[in-house]
Amino acid sequence: MKKNWESPSSQESDAGTTRERLIKAGIEEFYEKGYKQASLRKICAACGVTTGAFYFHFSGKQQLFSAIVEPVIEQWTCLGNTLADRELKDQSTALDNDRAMMDLELRHRREILILLEKSSGSGKENFLDNLKQGLKKHFMTHFTTAIGHVPNPEFIQLLVDMRIYGNIQLLKGNYNRAQTLFFNDLLAHYAEGGFTYLIQNCKERL
Repeated sequence: MKKNWESPSSQESDAGTTRERLIKAGIEEFYEKGYKQASLRKICAACGVTTGAFYFHFSGKQQLFSAIVEPVIEQWTCLGNTLADRELKDQSTALDNDRAMMDLELRHRREILILLEKSSGSGKENFLDNLKQGLKKHFMTHFTTAIGHVPNPEFIQLLVDMRIYGNIQLLKGNYNRAQTLFFNDLLAHYAEGGFTYLIQNCKERL
């Protein structure tokens, strides 16, 4: 009589597949409902698994949320730091840097929008504020280098808000990839022109 058994590698593969399906369903639920309103029961139902199967892979909603957003945060932060250093050394790389960042954001569009707009109540609910602080620090350094003195921090905060919320609108827009990258390029050119104008004509007032 033939024994009914599965190899350890097959069992690991099934477990990996279930975990991946839970993550995929979690992205959809968090994106639609936000962290606070997201339902583990609906996530499990979307995957066709029991809540027991869910708890085999994750301790709860927060751990699932972290599994979704933390790899993206790591990639986003690493790339952002690399591009910021590159731009400080060579301003001519600004447009290419913007394209590289938007390319990553498009690959993880829903995860990033979850972080920026739908993470209230989670362990990452301060992510947007931290992002603003980091970008403000970069802008302050960039302008200080260009104009020879520390710029008005309130004005720099306005620029940061414009930059971040412009990106959010691009990611939320009903555009295909080519359109999004095209609009991103236009905004980058606009920002570059504005930066050049400010350092040439408003240096003493900044």
